[in-house]
Amino acid sequence: MAVIKLNLKDLNKLSGFEIEKEELMQRLPLLGCDIEGIDGDYVYVEFFPNRPDLYSVEGVARALRNFFGFKKGLREYKLLPPKTYIKVDESVEKIRPYVVSCEVENVRLNHELIQELMDLQEDLHWVLGRDRKKVSIGVHDPSRVKPPFRYTAIIDRDIKFVPLGMAEEMSPVQILEKHPKGKDYAHIISGHNKYPFILDSEGNVLSLPPVINGELTKVSEKTEKLFVDITGTDFDLISKALNILSTAFLERGFRVYQVEVRYKNKTVITPDYTPEEKDISLDYVNNILGLSI
Repeated sequence: MAVIKLNLKDLNKLSGFEIEKEELMQRLPLLGCDIEGIDGDYVYVEFFPNRPDLYSVEGVARALRNFFGFKKGLREYKLLPPKTYIKVDESVEKIRPYVVSCEVENVRLNHELIQELMDLQEDLHWVLGRDRKKVSIGVHDPSRVKPPFRYTAIIDRDIKFVPLGMAEEMSPVQILEKHPKGKDYAHIISGHNKYPFILDSEGNVLSLPPVINGELTKVSEKTEKLFVDITGTDFDLISKALNILSTAFLERGFRVYQVEVRYKNKTVITPDYTPEEKDISLDYVNNILGLSI
């Protein structure tokens, strides 16, 4: 289970209401978490894996607004229409077939927010992605790349780029053998003669999923826009990860633009916040709640 670090001042700001610390400590566990520790203005909580939407301060703030009765009902978000697209090449079908994406503007970051974003990514990698096997997330500063984008697979000898945290170009095989992240995640894409890449319209590398982003699109406190790519082997899971991440951005007042994802036989628009409808047995509900409705 994931332990989440909550900044109480940030939590109150995002929720839009002042919640006393003592009351919050009493009622937070009712959301389904254990309080692991308190350090000044920070609280460490552990949520169960079935609620990855609560793996960020933004998600907890949204839940608290409902729980305390400040704002009831399904939260509605405004998504802006696509300005760009990703073309998915058939070459990735047997390696890592799916991708979803969004663009984010009006971004305001500091060191703490960047760390929280990285923490959310890694928690989603673990809980939804099975340590990146099914879901891997790339978050980029797109100021040095040119859309539209392409998701494709390339043989080792045909491509090199500077991976995040390095100063020299490396081929995919070199990254998998020498880069710390390459060593950690090589097993996910080994066994193929091609490697998956997110490229811009000029062939610049954004990422080698699920391993590492390029240094070219590194996010910093000066970043004003974001481009998000999420790849994987399960379309539903990568879509859920994108919804969790993008709604966290919207909770902070960032603007989120959808992206067209162009597969060979269809085009999908992501993210998609269409509510899911489920049929529930009334007898089951009464039995669980001890009611007679």
